[in-house]
Amino acid sequence: MIPDRVLYTDGHDVTITDSTFQVKNTSYSLKGIIKHGLLILKPHRLPGILLLVIGLLLCIAGVLALIPASSVPDSYINGTYVSANTMAIWIGGALALIGLLITGLIRERYAVRIATAEGEKNAVVSTQKEYITQIVNALNEGLRLTKPAPSRPFITVKE
Repeated sequence: MIPDRVLYTDGHDVTITDSTFQVKNTSYSLKGIIKHGLLILKPHRLPGILLLVIGLLLCIAGVLALIPASSVPDSYINGTYVSANTMAIWIGGALALIGLLITGLIRERYAVRIATAEGEKNAVVSTQKEYITQIVNALNEGLRLTKPAPSRPFITVKE
């Protein structure tokens, strides 16, 4: 038996030969892959944006002194009395900063999306687009090698 020719390997989790696509402990036959491609996974920014908006609203409420002194007693922190409005400014600022960091730090992720008879799945997910592109290109090459050459019809020539 002739061993499979390795078309791509990252040295760890992903190996593509001329007949299989292996990711960690899962192996897919290239003949069983119906379609494949690069998928961009957009990050969920809503939680960060909500924290940012809530923090800004709390800061504005504190700056405009919208929290009445009678509704919340002043707090005694580190030897000084702090009003509810000052607390709102500090807490709102912290929430806004956390929301801004969450929104700014999350990045797009990229996936190798394959479709088999079992369904569609993201076989490999990474933040590095070049890595995923290399895997997709190797899959293209492997699938090109597994496709049978188109058969030529027999042409009979009558004399």
